[in-house]
Amino acid sequence: MHEIHRILAVGYSVRHIVCSGSRAGYEMYAADAFGDIDTKRCAKRYFPLDPLQLQTEIKNLKDEIDRVDGLIIGSGLENADFGFLKEADRRKILGNAPDKTKEVSNKAWLSSRLDDLGIPHPLTYTGREIAERIERTEHFRYPVVAKPAYGGGGTANFLCRTERELIRWAAQLPDFLYQEYIRGKHASISTISTKRAAMSVCLNEQLIGVDSLSAPGLFVYCGNISPFVTKFSDGTCEIAEELTSELGLIGSNGVDFVITDDGPFVIEVNARLQGSLDTVERSTGLNMVDAHMKAVRGELPERGVAAKRYAVKAIVFAKHEGVVMENLDLVSNKEGIVDIPEKGRIVKPGEPIATGIGIGNSREEAVAEAMSNVERIKAGVR
Repeated sequence: MHEIHRILAVGYSVRHIVCSGSRAGYEMYAADAFGDIDTKRCAKRYFPLDPLQLQTEIKNLKDEIDRVDGLIIGSGLENADFGFLKEADRRKILGNAPDKTKEVSNKAWLSSRLDDLGIPHPLTYTGREIAERIERTEHFRYPVVAKPAYGGGGTANFLCRTERELIRWAAQLPDFLYQEYIRGKHASISTISTKRAAMSVCLNEQLIGVDSLSAPGLFVYCGNISPFVTKFSDGTCEIAEELTSELGLIGSNGVDFVITDDGPFVIEVNARLQGSLDTVERSTGLNMVDAHMKAVRGELPERGVAAKRYAVKAIVFAKHEGVVMENLDLVSNKEGIVDIPEKGRIVKPGEPIATGIGIGNSREEAVAEAMSNVERIKAGVR
């Protein structure tokens, strides 16, 4: 692999990647939909992207990609077409090839693959399959989760609580997927893998649909707590490592689970650096972009990676339309607030404002610090 110094991170939000890469000594460039203060601080240069045209706007970065040594693709581009890149620039992609990411990110394809591997996961059908099964008078257990085949963050997910609702939505959204609702604790595994081996770095608790963070939906991703301790920790890590290897993923990847009383169920796979990077790094001390780069070159971290403390990431969403009236960069305490918006930014209901961080020797201590920073964020918007 050619020497890599200048890296462009592109996605819906790339602050976590850019700042991690900067700490690892890389010259980072950023392109995302937010342009937060800390993103720009960590980046040599920043390029704004329209969130409504994210997958088409990346084509405008062709010249910038040509100038850097490497490209890291973040969230929001799982289904994007990078065919516009020259062959030399496609070789700059650090991690999974776009075609691989697109395949793995397709939840219908993944469900079929999990069936083949015998890995527990929710029963999954397309809207068209739902209609056919109901015609055959097959019955479903309610509620049923409806979600798009591609995309993360849970923003478009919703529940069908009755057969009438399921029939209506399956007819209106035939390309959506309809999944068995699994009750339990939401979790994720951060993995690092080469072409030959995979290892789990950290088991993380996921914060999903949290009311105190004004989450705009039941399934919206609101952050993480690392580590997550459960009696199923070892088995969950083994599944994540097996699945990462079987899917042929390299670099940093994530597997989302629901941990039930009977064990873990795989929900989806994120074939990219994940939002949990913030808590994994603060909990373990491992720089995830550096680990990702080494894994792409074929080198795994030593097996000594372990959680040293608890870390919490809590994303605060706007409950009402408002304006950022405070300079949150100044009220932040030792990086206690990240994803920092510019003073004067208008935030609309359901949009993320900023993220509170907490670190402690116990889960309770870390949560308390994170929620203190959450209150600082809320107080800064009026």
